[in-house]
Amino acid sequence: MSADDAYKIALVSNRGPVSFVQRDSGFELRRGAGGLAGALDPVAARLHDRAVWIAAAISEGDRAAVAAGEVSSLREELGYPVRMLDIDPEMYARYYDVVSNRMLWFANHCLWDELEIREFGPKEIAAWNDSYLPVNERFAEEVADLGDPSWLVLFQDYHLAMAPRFLRARNPEQTIFHFTHSSFCGPQGLGRLPDPMARDVIAGMLGADLVGFHVTPWVEGFADACRMIGADVDDEGVVTYEGRRSWIREYPIPIDAPELRRRAGDDAASRWAEKFLGHSDGPLIVRADRMEPSKNIIRGFEAFGRLLDRRRDLRDARFIACLYPSRQSMPEYQRYAQGIEAAVEAVNERHPGSILLFTNDDFDRTLGALRVYDVLLVNPIMDGMNLVAKEGSALNERDGVLILSSGAGAFEELGAGSITIDDALDIDATAVAIEEALAMNLDERRKRAESLREIVESRTPAMWIEAQLTDLQRVRDGVAPTTPYRS
Repeated sequence: MSADDAYKIALVSNRGPVSFVQRDSGFELRRGAGGLAGALDPVAARLHDRAVWIAAAISEGDRAAVAAGEVSSLREELGYPVRMLDIDPEMYARYYDVVSNRMLWFANHCLWDELEIREFGPKEIAAWNDSYLPVNERFAEEVADLGDPSWLVLFQDYHLAMAPRFLRARNPEQTIFHFTHSSFCGPQGLGRLPDPMARDVIAGMLGADLVGFHVTPWVEGFADACRMIGADVDDEGVVTYEGRRSWIREYPIPIDAPELRRRAGDDAASRWAEKFLGHSDGPLIVRADRMEPSKNIIRGFEAFGRLLDRRRDLRDARFIACLYPSRQSMPEYQRYAQGIEAAVEAVNERHPGSILLFTNDDFDRTLGALRVYDVLLVNPIMDGMNLVAKEGSALNERDGVLILSSGAGAFEELGAGSITIDDALDIDATAVAIEEALAMNLDERRKRAESLREIVESRTPAMWIEAQLTDLQRVRDGVAPTTPYRS
């Protein structure tokens, strides 16, 4: 923390830094993965009892650990206390699956037309009123229970969009931050939610003093949504609503490149890298994604198939897809997973063995593939950041070419060094991008790869969170954030 060590921070997220698995011999502790846990955990550990992480008890193991009093042991294990909220499983499912991951996620990514969702009915509205709002209020109550308005409170993601407003009502002097880790396409997405949900989401987030996103397009999407509900947004990124001011800023999340390379150099990842290199004498195209509609996976396969249809000389190319399931309880995701399988089958029927599809989560396999690609395809319709683009740029050992759609948050940083897909829905344009990447000469590949590596290695997760904390302290003290409104 940059300035005043007297500050205390409350980290508040749906998923915590650890989870519990119940065994016959007791509880097994599993560390959280991903950018959020990796960035926030060291900060909390450094502050010890001047930090607390508040999260939901997500699994049966988590809830059993809460009941058994095991959560209190995390103070010694992690170096800071953790609070887990034991929420009724049915209420949690409605808050998480129905509202957070079906309504708000699709709104933030403007996926209504892509998924042919026309309207919501009483079930979804009831889930908002009877589950999402009460769960958000429960999180706010837990923060308020700390009993000290000097805590800096950092709410994470769209799961907790209403929590800042609930906390503000309880503790008007609290200093509050809300960060959205997804994209935020603005009124076009939110406007399809039932009334008054869109207004409530924006008003809820504006309960925070500082509202953060990964990149400028998502900041602008939020600013447009603020105007939609009648808030004023000035040229400095200050939103005035109901007599209060909130600042909007962007904080692009980086990767921990040295740690990632250490893991990618392990034996398991190395074996996968060697295996992939042995599949063909031709070039390797790689993608690594959750099986998520916003990732636009199916169109990527279709584009590859169309390219092979017209370029017989490229038929020794291999497309390695390292995918893993996501939100399997939701019908939209079930259909999308089936569509992925069908798209791969269609291409492989015409060009046998051209796509190698993996659909279970194996991080070592993904790291191995990222080390050896000639082309990395990252073509989301819309994506908050897409760390795979950064991970591939840091790990690749063959001066591989990055293809990046303009809807990826990473495009703001990496677009100049990539081959751009302007319209991720255009399958033919995607095929042309793959063709261009495969034809690129070695000198240009090397030049671009070096540029991308330099960019992704220039910032660390510690720098990301420190920028937020510095800005939050300044806002608390009545001073404008150091981070500019627009990059």
